[in-house]
Amino acid sequence: MSATRNDPAADVEGIFQRELQAINEDVRRKAALSTINNLRLNNRVTVDQFVSSIQKHKDVWAVVSTMGIIDLAMALTGRSMPASEMATGPKTRTRLSDDQKAGLKGVALRLLESHKAGLSRTELAAVIRDEQLKPAGIADEELADKLRIPLAELVGENKIHTVGEKRLMKYVPGGTKKK
Repeated sequence: MSATRNDPAADVEGIFQRELQAINEDVRRKAALSTINNLRLNNRVTVDQFVSSIQKHKDVWAVVSTMGIIDLAMALTGRSMPASEMATGPKTRTRLSDDQKAGLKGVALRLLESHKAGLSRTELAAVIRDEQLKPAGIADEELADKLRIPLAELVGENKIHTVGEKRLMKYVPGGTKKK
């Protein structure tokens, strides 16, 4: 009896082979990076000689050819980026555009009106992510920080007010009454 498309055993085998191949590629990449890190080059080796010698080793060249120049230079000098920067790249600060800020203000006001008890900034960010209301161009992990200015502007415009202090602060719909 041959394996059919719906045969679970064939599916398991295929998944197993893909996972095994991915792990194999990861191990080869780590070994190639270790090889590069362990090279002790000096100024007597030209760039041409270096590239030629690396190209002779297919596994090492496969990794080097995909690296950026800064990553290669850091690997050769023995320096490394912090793990957080390696995963995401260097952090750059970006400003909200007027459209993004207006979008966040509108979404925040609408969500706060539906949550009369109020929400903290991080809770509001989680609701915005869950309901997929986040304006384009804002990363999920920076959404809570990006909400600071729009929420402060809404408080200044007397459309919402705050209750509590610092970490316990919640934003509540409706402005404060002027005396």
